[in-house]
Amino acid sequence: MAPTIEQIFDELGGFHWFQLLMVLWVYSIKAIIAWSMMLMSFAGYESDSMCIVDRLVNQSAIHDMNESQIRQIAEEGTVDNETFLNVCEVNGTDCDDFYFFGVKRTVISEWNLVCDLQWMKAVITSIQFGGVLAGSVIGGQSGDYLGRKKTLYGSYLLHTVLNVISAYSINWQMFAVMRFSIGIMIGVVLVMIVPYPTEFFPLRWRHSIPAIPMWPLGVLAFAGGAWLLEDWANLQLACAAAALPGLLGYFYIPESARWLATRGRLEESHAVLAKMARVNGKKLPPTAMETIKEIAREEKISRKGKDYSYFDIFRGRATAQLTLIVAFKWVVLSMVFYGLSFAVTSFAGDLYLNMFLMSIVELPAYLLTFLLIDRIGRRWTCLGFLAVTTLVSFACVGLHLKAPDDVKDRLISACCLTAKLAVAACWAASQTWVTESYPTVTRSLGYGFANTSSRVGAIIAPFVINLDQMPLFTFILMGTLTLASMILTCFIPETKDKVMAETVHRETHEGANEKSEPQTLPGRSVIPFADTYKATSDSKMSTMNNFVGSWTDSTPLSNAMYNSQPYENGTQNQGYEDICDVHEF
Repeated sequence: MAPTIEQIFDELGGFHWFQLLMVLWVYSIKAIIAWSMMLMSFAGYESDSMCIVDRLVNQSAIHDMNESQIRQIAEEGTVDNETFLNVCEVNGTDCDDFYFFGVKRTVISEWNLVCDLQWMKAVITSIQFGGVLAGSVIGGQSGDYLGRKKTLYGSYLLHTVLNVISAYSINWQMFAVMRFSIGIMIGVVLVMIVPYPTEFFPLRWRHSIPAIPMWPLGVLAFAGGAWLLEDWANLQLACAAAALPGLLGYFYIPESARWLATRGRLEESHAVLAKMARVNGKKLPPTAMETIKEIAREEKISRKGKDYSYFDIFRGRATAQLTLIVAFKWVVLSMVFYGLSFAVTSFAGDLYLNMFLMSIVELPAYLLTFLLIDRIGRRWTCLGFLAVTTLVSFACVGLHLKAPDDVKDRLISACCLTAKLAVAACWAASQTWVTESYPTVTRSLGYGFANTSSRVGAIIAPFVINLDQMPLFTFILMGTLTLASMILTCFIPETKDKVMAETVHRETHEGANEKSEPQTLPGRSVIPFADTYKATSDSKMSTMNNFVGSWTDSTPLSNAMYNSQPYENGTQNQGYEDICDVHEF
């Protein structure tokens, strides 16, 4: 029997030079994407402003004053002692312009997105995540049709170009369109960024990819860049410049050997394994081609060469349940994660320090995930961190209602940081879990759908995670949804120590991606794409055996399978009279 591709990866060194290159050149792209994704946390910052009414304020005189003098005028006012600070009108007259305090150049100060246009901050953020949602849909389908490599690097190149164009936006409408376009590319990249490198790693190293803290490192770099540049346009240009080295990986990193095998491109798949062996200084096993042919054969049997679509991740009860639970869970994780991330401007204290703290808490989150995920499993890791998020969310409710004013803000901020850490850790574990839960042929579709679902949470996050206007509702919502996610997580099959499947029938048949041989009990036969059936007559037995033979070389139904007794443990299966689904192995 041919070894599995997981065993071949182990023989080629497991985590060796080639896998290290995958991390440095492919997975590091995630850090740049994090920088791009978090732009609005700075670009949407609204500093104090002075309302300028032309007939009441001499703008030329304002320009000759220093900021402290301007603030004094704004606070004291010049007409009936009305303040000019953070208002939309003075003495019944709307502001003609605004003076924003501080040296920060944000989209708020660039296009006066205050007062009647204040809602545009949340809308632009949601527009960006609408693009990410669209990109998640496109990326999942493209990754399985065009391949992992072309999809990832094509979208990453467009992302880089669009950041340059966006830096020269002439109005907020153009900026919003560019954020949507950039969001599409971000969505495509995020769909590919975990499944693609994971498909080059053996079983015991699979969890290591999502546990590498590229995202928080990217956000930390963004916080440092915002502190140095204090300019939304320059931040986008810096993001584009930082992306250039990653694009060079296209000329060296190969396509996924697994994906090539499932597409019937056997020689190319073998060449990828040969390259991996050469880089790692190992000898390619002579049985490698046999393994590749086995993967291709299983794929041909399972779908007879058809392309896959999102319908395939809803085929079968177990798969549909998995997909729906993962979707809900990722909506919640995304809503809390991005809601807290973009609410950083609402925290008391220095903006840059808060951005730094919100980013740095993710590093221990990834470390904890790395340490726990292979010790206690994916399920218990996620359950533990969801429990922490639930507890601190409801703790914030109590603090908001009962804590003394002098410590309330600090305590709530600490709880928010703890919730961010726990959500980040749960999400990191979930990325490994979801990747392992689908077979190769639908892996990017399953992961893509999870990403798509998470973008729904990100889209609504700016409107429901609002610490300025409705903190009590925010914390109750966070606690309730994370509690619901805890309950549903119990129904996702554990994938710890299980080999990833290559084709669909193992996933739909077993409910989890464990690579195993067909199992038969007395009077039972395992049939691909179906459960075990029981016949009630010789003629129906013959029909069923013909049906089995048309799919694969499965064990024929035994003569003991049929009798005239009532159906056992099941109901009549539509489409096959007198043949019963008994749901047993």
